[in-house]
Amino acid sequence: MVGTGLTDRGGDVMRSTLYLCGGLQSSGSTLVSWCFLQREDMDGILDARFDALPQFPRPLNRPRAWCKFTVACFDFSDVQSYLEDEGWSVRPVLVVRDVRAVFNSLIQKPWGRNGITADDPPLRLRLRRFLRDWRLFRDRGWPMLRYEQLLGDPLGTLKRACDGLELPWDGAMVTWPKAPKQICDCTFGNPTFVRTRGSGLTSTLDPSLAQVRVDHIPPGDLEWIEREFAEMNRAMGYAEHVPDAVAASEPHRAVPRFENTRRYERLRRKHPFVNIIAVARHALDGSSRNRDTVPAPGQFENCVLLHGSDPVE
Repeated sequence: MVGTGLTDRGGDVMRSTLYLCGGLQSSGSTLVSWCFLQREDMDGILDARFDALPQFPRPLNRPRAWCKFTVACFDFSDVQSYLEDEGWSVRPVLVVRDVRAVFNSLIQKPWGRNGITADDPPLRLRLRRFLRDWRLFRDRGWPMLRYEQLLGDPLGTLKRACDGLELPWDGAMVTWPKAPKQICDCTFGNPTFVRTRGSGLTSTLDPSLAQVRVDHIPPGDLEWIEREFAEMNRAMGYAEHVPDAVAASEPHRAVPRFENTRRYERLRRKHPFVNIIAVARHALDGSSRNRDTVPAPGQFENCVLLHGSDPVE
């Protein structure tokens, strides 16, 4: 039957299967999503917004529904529960990549915001949510796709993923015959993938990305990652330790800041004085050891605007 959707019959919801894929930003999950959406029998969302629960368009033009989301503001259980409340029967799959490579990539990207808000949470918090997801998948025996294996054996890795999801193999997952306009929702997607996407999987893959680089990870964050993810690294065959490559003069860790968030940028555009307040706040933090430095009266009384959007949005 063409046209995946949900139908109410006497108050009961007819449950349709939804293949739900989760993964961190910079984990290769958009690439995996593109491969599955190339299938003749599948349509759906290439990459849902990470700061909102997926709003699934219905009906679709293909018999199987797919949605990929980024583990950041929500973990897999959050999104799965929401979609099940909406009537979907979820078939889960998780894309896994060495989180050191993920952190090293994200810390350089404008969308890798190390913030302190619910919609731009700290990078460490995002990784902790993913670790909970990995443990959930491990404990339940749900299928996981290792990005590094995809780089080395693309055909075999995708075929094993299809087997785990009880899907027949479709060669279109490698040849990519569909244009973006033939997919229901390609509104969002990893900018690097969009920029480097070739005519097929083989021409798009970059095997050098299997190498774990840590040259942008502050030493404190690298130590934390290797301690926090030791169990996952052993189970997934990742190295226990990668030598620190950051200069000793660099900060010990990447500190989450409100100034890294989109909310702060909206406030700064709407209220130019907010930027001045932020600079003053940094100055006060830096001079905390100098007890002779006293802020002018009222200098920081409006800083409350930096920590909530209700008064000004």
